[in-house]
Amino acid sequence: MRPGAGQARHVERRLERRAGAWFARLLLATSIGACSLLAGCSRGPSASTGARRASLQALGPASIVILPGERQPPYCLAFTAAEQGTVRQLTMAPANESIPCPAGEPLGGTEYRIPPGEGKVRVYVIFSDRKLDATPIGAQIRELGKGGSLSAMDLRAPGQVLLETLEFEPQ
Repeated sequence: MRPGAGQARHVERRLERRAGAWFARLLLATSIGACSLLAGCSRGPSASTGARRASLQALGPASIVILPGERQPPYCLAFTAAEQGTVRQLTMAPANESIPCPAGEPLGGTEYRIPPGEGKVRVYVIFSDRKLDATPIGAQIRELGKGGSLSAMDLRAPGQVLLETLEFEPQ
């Protein structure tokens, strides 16, 4: 063994450990950044904390208003998916895009009537940081909403997208 070879190995091991720690920090920072960009990790309210992105208020046996919560993205779409499979778009704009949804004000400035014959419905409220075309979102809800479990990550939409799922049973 050469003189100083042990010391060289020691230095080499220290450099490997530093490189490993650096790589681990880089990997952690990249995964956190990617997660927040994909809207899979949002700092907004979650169902587990009891805070909701939106809420329903029944105005009658088959009429509701949807009230967006505080600190949500500025645009939204709303759809219902009935137990029987019927999917309806509630938010109808002339350009068939997302509409502005100020917090605490009824979505679209109107009440929505849910046909009692369709039974219990899931109301999907999709919040976004930009206007979204409602046609592909509706098709995705028709396709994915049948299973009952739908998340914002399932929707192929650009930008930050958040989803609130509510249930209503008309009388």
